[in-house]
This record gives sequence, structure tokens and C-alpha cells, in this order.
Amino acid sequence: MKRRDARQFQQVAGTYESGWNIVELDARRQLRQQINKLIRLTNDTPVSSNAMRQQLHLSVATLGDRFATQLVRSLHRDDQHERQAIVWLLTLLDDQATIPLLEQMKLNEQMPRSVRLSAALALAGMGATVETAADYQRIKMYAIS
Repeated sequence: MKRRDARQFQQVAGTYESGWNIVELDARRQLRQQINKLIRLTNDTPVSSNAMRQQLHLSVATLGDRFATQLVRSLHRDDQHERQAIVWLLTLLDDQATIPLLEQMKLNEQMPRSVRLSAALALAGMGATVETAADYQRIKMYAIS
């Protein structure tokens, strides 16, 4: 009976139904905790853009490329202040890998309007829209009367 109990424990402790092991789950938990910490830091204390940019680059260095992707996914929040903080963080991070994800979010009509608007604002802040592109700003239209 002890042997069967040990096998059950190893199966539960080693992997979950989705096939992820504990190390992967712990890494995802740390990733979410770091993002939540940055959001709280943004909302609770006045912090300069340079200091926050340093925190973001430190997070990318320690957590890898998944950090920016998870930051984009974090736009799915009910609290508008948290979404606003995430938009600011995405703008400061200015990671080109997030642009396709944000564009998909912006165009997906099945998502809430507030999430789509936040994705569009992040894209505009990163200069990744037609209106904010440098070529668009150089063209000046004049009305002839």
C-alpha cells in the first residue's frame, strides 16, 4: 500500500493534467508576480520613467522574452487603472515583439472594447500605428480654396 501511495504522490507532484511540471508552473508564477509588482509600483508610488524603464529591462533580463508577452496578456483586466499602468509599461518597454500581439488584440472584436482600446493606445505610444509613424507626420495636407 505504501508503494501505491508513493506513486500517486509522484504523479501529482511531478506534473499536472496540462503536462506542465512544477518548475514551469513556478516560473509562470514568478512572471505574474513580477508584473503585478510593477503594476502596484506604477499605481501606488510616484516613479520616474527612467527608473521604471530600468525595472522593466531588469525584468526582461531575469525572466526572458516571455515577460513582454505576459505583459500584453495582462491587458485583460477589469480595473482601468491597472490597464492604464500596463499600457504605460508597454510603452516604456517598447518591445517590437509585442506589436503583432497588440495588433491582434486591437482587431479582435470578441474582446472587450476597453481591452482593444488599451492595445491601440499601447501601439500608439510605441509609435507603431500609421498615424504616429514618422512618414505620416511629414506629410502635410493643405486645403486650397
